[in-house]
Amino acid sequence: MGARLWEDNQPPSEQIRREVFEAHRAFPAKRIPFSKRAFDVSLALGGIVLSSPVWILFSLLIWLEDPGPLLFVKNSVGQAGANFRQFKFRSMVREAEKGTGPVLAEQSDARVLRIGKLMRKTALDELPQLINILKGEMSFVGPRPQRTVLVRDYLLEMPEYAERHVVQPGIAGLAQVAASYYITPRQKLRFDRLYVRHAGLGFDLRLLTIALLLVFYLRWKPGWDGKVPRGWLRARSQR
Repeated sequence: MGARLWEDNQPPSEQIRREVFEAHRAFPAKRIPFSKRAFDVSLALGGIVLSSPVWILFSLLIWLEDPGPLLFVKNSVGQAGANFRQFKFRSMVREAEKGTGPVLAEQSDARVLRIGKLMRKTALDELPQLINILKGEMSFVGPRPQRTVLVRDYLLEMPEYAERHVVQPGIAGLAQVAASYYITPRQKLRFDRLYVRHAGLGFDLRLLTIALLLVFYLRWKPGWDGKVPRGWLRARSQR
């Protein structure tokens, strides 16, 4: 059933999973506050109920444009270095990575479906990650999950990259709110470390609000330069 519902391309080998997990032993996982977990579960349950018509619509449009699996599995690194299946709506053609292996998507990627462009711009391809949140694999806010095979390469150059995984990965992350999707892994790590130091329900609510404004307002604003107004992020430190 699962193989027909989702596409699991290029899963990491057991050796890669073990190497990544072992590289995190020097960075123990932080305890998840009850308030954060309760917020995540409550919002995820409500989100699934309210967005159920969108799930049905996108599933139909994906199938009509490119019949096949409706979801895409991204094997990613979670808290403490554990591999998990990160779910997304399939926004690319089937077996998009068959000839390339796991690679980061480009800004103008010919593999993206027509409906996929809309899903990506509105971030609604992320809706299935509500399932990951309910399973305790993700949070609404945290460092964005990165693919296990890519993390293994980053760790070889930057062992400190494991520090970003002391907390749960999230749908919305500080690096994506404050910078661009296309910054380097080392630049993303700087933002992720900053989030780890300031993580808390209050900071999460601020980042989640900014992320929603980014997706549903700024991206549609004519002449937007791709940057979030600095005052939106600076306000917290001025209290």
